[in-house]
Amino acid sequence: MNRAQPPDVVVRVVTTRDAATLEFTARRQGVPPLRVTLVGGDALHRARQELDAGLTRLKDDLRSLAVEDKDLDPAFQSLHGLGRTLLFILFGAQQRVLKGLQDFWRAALPWAANPALPPPLVECVGPQDSFLPLEFLPFLGIAPAPAVENRDGFVTACRTLVGFSCVVRRAMLPAPVRGGTTLRTGPQGRLPARYLYYEHLDGAMAELAWFTGPANAHVDLEGPYPHAADTGPGLAEQIFDPRLLLDGGRRELPDQLQHFACHCYTRSDDPLAAEIELSGAGRHSRTTLRTLGADLVTLGVTHDERDFDLPLVVMNACGSGRMRAQDAPSFPYLFLMNGNRGFIGTETEIPDDVAAAFSEALYERFLVRRLPLGRALLESRQHLLHSLGNPLGLAYAAYADPDLHIQPTTEEQPRVPARADHS
Repeated sequence: MNRAQPPDVVVRVVTTRDAATLEFTARRQGVPPLRVTLVGGDALHRARQELDAGLTRLKDDLRSLAVEDKDLDPAFQSLHGLGRTLLFILFGAQQRVLKGLQDFWRAALPWAANPALPPPLVECVGPQDSFLPLEFLPFLGIAPAPAVENRDGFVTACRTLVGFSCVVRRAMLPAPVRGGTTLRTGPQGRLPARYLYYEHLDGAMAELAWFTGPANAHVDLEGPYPHAADTGPGLAEQIFDPRLLLDGGRRELPDQLQHFACHCYTRSDDPLAAEIELSGAGRHSRTTLRTLGADLVTLGVTHDERDFDLPLVVMNACGSGRMRAQDAPSFPYLFLMNGNRGFIGTETEIPDDVAAAFSEALYERFLVRRLPLGRALLESRQHLLHSLGNPLGLAYAAYADPDLHIQPTTEEQPRVPARADHS
């Protein structure tokens, strides 16, 4: 793999008791840094509340997985309008500030709108309770585009939002991303993975069918969990020690990936009351992050220190579970504090069919084609735009190193060119 490059833009959230400030820094020479104080100390919280409401409206408007051409313009106007509303909550209608932001992004990333060039890397750093929904902000074109008339125009218009043009690396403080940037394969180049699900979701069953069918040559799958046996490790034990097998045995090479296709629930008044609901083989569990955290503490003090890297976690919150955007960071925080390699999850619950389509798109690129994680995530969002006219891939966020990749076997060659240096 190529040597990791520094981000093209860093966005840092700095909070005090009285105010919150965004600091923008560009790698490109000649672009001065920008520092903007947000409107009100609770602006970030209010922005995430609006994000939740806006995504709910958008999901209600998108009545099917594939969006018809006649509905593309309303979908874009809804999404871009949400982005502009977020900017108003964060910065007000201050002309100097808004024009300064637009000038900064245009100067820092002049190639971002060109899909023929490697995408920019943007890093967003902030604390769990004050995280910026950067992917949804139209910094690359704050004024809305003319009416969208076809699929190509829809894709071009959506690229004004950061999450459709840039690889975004989220860094949540104080939860570091640990481990190296390589996921290891076992015999025949298959990646050890674990599947945890809610079996009554059609999307969860479709994802399982893809893992055990088209992806079987690339994945050594443990699960699904829950399973029928009364014995075997519970949820916290599998998260703590990814070597454990459901039959009581132990893998030589730990899980490199743990995939959840399930219901998730959050409560804005208590982040630790957020729940993961699993179901399978007649067994059912609904576990709070409070319980999981306490169990991980117990396991930590009663077992030897782990001397192996922990897996990447992908949580596909789908179906009828209720996950609010303002509380979604509770889930990555738990896994990152456990020491996991990274976390991919959604800002809100996602319709079943969209979740399954995005999962297949992501893993086709990451597991099969072996693209780095950041590039695979961005291309999966773009794939849903191109093929289905569906923008909900933007709801998936990565708290992981974008260079995370699966170690190629001796027969494989890297397939992604180095990022261009636009400094």
